[in-house]
Amino acid sequence: MTDSPAPAAGPSSGGPSRSDATVLNKFVAEYLQSHGFDKVLEMFRQGIKDQDALEDKDGEGEADGATPVGVGVSGRRGSAPGREAIFRAPGPVPIESTLKRNIPQAQAVAASTMSERITPEFEAQARYIIEQLQKKAEAQAALAGDDADIEDGQPQAGGAQESILDTSDRVEGYKRYRRWVDDGLELWKAELDGLSFPIFVHTFLELIHFGFNRTGKNFFQGNREHHEPLHASELSSLSSITSVSHVRLNPLSQRFLSEKYTVPMSRNSHDLLLQWLSGAGLDEEWESVSNAAMPLDKNTLAASSGLLSGLVPGSGSVEGFNSATTLKLGPAPMTDKLKEQVVRTIQDDDSGPNGATGPNGTTSPGGSASALPNGHPNGEANGDVDMTDAAQDSRGVSREPVVQGVKLEPDLDRDMDRGDLISPEETETLPPVPAVFRIADLKREVEAVRDKRKMIRLGPNLDETKPGSSSSSATLPSVVAFTVFDGGEGVSSVEFSHDSSLMAVGSPESSIRLWSLKGDKLKAKSIEDEGQPMRKLIGHSGPVYSLSFDPIYGSASSPQALLSGSQDGTVRLWSLDTYSNLVVYRGHGRDPVWDVEWGPMGVYFATASRDRTARLWSSDRVTPLRMYTGHLSDVNCVRFHPNSLYLASGSSDNSCRLWDVQRGACIRLFLGHSDAVTCMAISPDGRTLASAGLDSNIWLWDLGSSRPIKKMSAHRGPIHSLAWSAESSVLVSGGADSTVRIWDAKSAGGERTASMRAEGNGTGRTVNGDAVAGMERGGLPMSPGGAQWDDMNSTADLMTTLHTKRTPILKTHYTPRNLCMVAGAFIPPSSAPPASQS
Repeated sequence: MTDSPAPAAGPSSGGPSRSDATVLNKFVAEYLQSHGFDKVLEMFRQGIKDQDALEDKDGEGEADGATPVGVGVSGRRGSAPGREAIFRAPGPVPIESTLKRNIPQAQAVAASTMSERITPEFEAQARYIIEQLQKKAEAQAALAGDDADIEDGQPQAGGAQESILDTSDRVEGYKRYRRWVDDGLELWKAELDGLSFPIFVHTFLELIHFGFNRTGKNFFQGNREHHEPLHASELSSLSSITSVSHVRLNPLSQRFLSEKYTVPMSRNSHDLLLQWLSGAGLDEEWESVSNAAMPLDKNTLAASSGLLSGLVPGSGSVEGFNSATTLKLGPAPMTDKLKEQVVRTIQDDDSGPNGATGPNGTTSPGGSASALPNGHPNGEANGDVDMTDAAQDSRGVSREPVVQGVKLEPDLDRDMDRGDLISPEETETLPPVPAVFRIADLKREVEAVRDKRKMIRLGPNLDETKPGSSSSSATLPSVVAFTVFDGGEGVSSVEFSHDSSLMAVGSPESSIRLWSLKGDKLKAKSIEDEGQPMRKLIGHSGPVYSLSFDPIYGSASSPQALLSGSQDGTVRLWSLDTYSNLVVYRGHGRDPVWDVEWGPMGVYFATASRDRTARLWSSDRVTPLRMYTGHLSDVNCVRFHPNSLYLASGSSDNSCRLWDVQRGACIRLFLGHSDAVTCMAISPDGRTLASAGLDSNIWLWDLGSSRPIKKMSAHRGPIHSLAWSAESSVLVSGGADSTVRIWDAKSAGGERTASMRAEGNGTGRTVNGDAVAGMERGGLPMSPGGAQWDDMNSTADLMTTLHTKRTPILKTHYTPRNLCMVAGAFIPPSSAPPASQS
């Protein structure tokens, strides 16, 4: 720009120089061209012709200055008295503007040659000129006796008045692009269709901004259905915009207007788009393209598109941000002294009294079956029986005792199949590994080895499974469902203890109820207490949204403490010895605490809140130690990595983040969900993060590479809970659709083919063209042994679906021995309407 000050918005009071007028003239024309104001440009060009004719007639020299259009409107256009000055249009039009005018909203495809010279002052001047032209058109229509179709003081499309800002160009541009993509090659359609959503949003916002409220509303309602599957939350937020003031106040609309929207494309898709924008392929058949560049898959597109500048620190890409840090995902270390003591304890337990060996299948010196623990060759004195392989006959009788052969050394068991993972140092864990181990540590590690011996392997049978075969050859978990009936106080959260002996239920009425799953009475550690079948903990002043039992003893013993988070903004620590409140933690203000989670080694815990932060706490301090900020909306859930180095968080901004616990820095960003993330789970091997939420989809993420593994779909409602099996091969999910679904986490996934649907149990019957297995005449779709109708559109990694009657699942949990436990509250059918009163 020149050194002269930029013109202010409004009529010019003085006469600027000819050079200033020429520069402003070019800026205005460039601005109008880039925004598709074709009719305004026509008026400019007509005015230029009239101005040239007038100058030739009067013999005047160059004009001293330029007056904005619309000032001094009097007489006919072209008459000298009272005539307004018209800016001259520039000479050649840049090719970038020609590309943009096919779709005015796709301005990010090619940068404007004058974009650096267009300042806010210039935009204010240009908009003032447009407003004056609009007023002039209205005045001319009023003098002619035409009634304008005005709504809220703004011109509306479809009225008798013809607005100089033609809305049909924008609407038709969007429709042309959609029609071109829909009629094109299926191979590139997913990539090119990703651009239609930002075009849709910017078209809608521009219509509202320039006052076409009715046209904008009709455009939004008529085209939103196409974007509902992937952008439901954004559409819900934008649907409330009906005026210019709403555009300024809506946070999402301001992000669209101020931030860049990233759309990943392969080389061929980008070339096709440029061809269409240049007019070469407009409304024509697609030209043949090279297959050298493969199209991007849908998961990659979803994980790397959107308004990323507000999510990624700095101006880098998501890939660059996620690859900047190398993670240590190996198991937490164990001291040599603890290892030796664990091995010694297990060897002593296995040898037994008088030289008898217990759990590995050998008999006692007497040789009788009665001398064996529990009368079983794989039994133990405590009544447990070692799980054997699935090599059993149809009657469930084992063909021969199977020796598990589990290594006694816990460190070897931990490092199995983890050679590529980096383990943390003893001083890096939270808390650091102590030099002298505690009795609780010994009990926990010994019981972990015993659990490995008794664990049954879940998932497909690799010896019998064929590519594309159904889950009939897979080993599925046993599922125990706990249903809360007649819960007068309601159920807002459920939690199981690590040893599966206790179940805690949070209530909307601010209380917590405890039950023993063994049927024992809950006794406080005092002489006069006789015990009660259920204990109620009262202290919160709002609904209890989350619960967490301490993990210090693991599955070796009952927990000693319980954490609870509530709507009252507090976290409370409860003693399970006295069933009383010990500490109240306040740090989130008045914002509700949506989730609370103990660290894998106790002592520390994390919280998630509506204040858009996650926080790290120590149980011996009432103030937080770390605050993790970066999410743009509520943080709904938090989960620790098994080695305690990292903390994962899920938010209503549709993203998941992984934080370095010690430094408080975000080191991974996971994008792909189309709605709020409400639950997460990290696999026991530390490799994979599973996330789910209101969009009814489950995403699996590789923590090391930060790339999406696959998306699993089958639920028909929000998903409330996820849980991994002990060997990290099977995932179980529970949701608001009253189902428990079991997934094969190791398979490739993808869409379910017709042959997969037909293989269910060999019948191959079809309904409406889709194969349905096990369907007999008169049989229900959910009959035992047959495929369910709601599974027909699921992904191929769904192993089975278990239905409840009317019980939305709030919690899923795997024991260390791979028994699955789920819980929810029964919703009774709505009562009959009351009889009319006379």
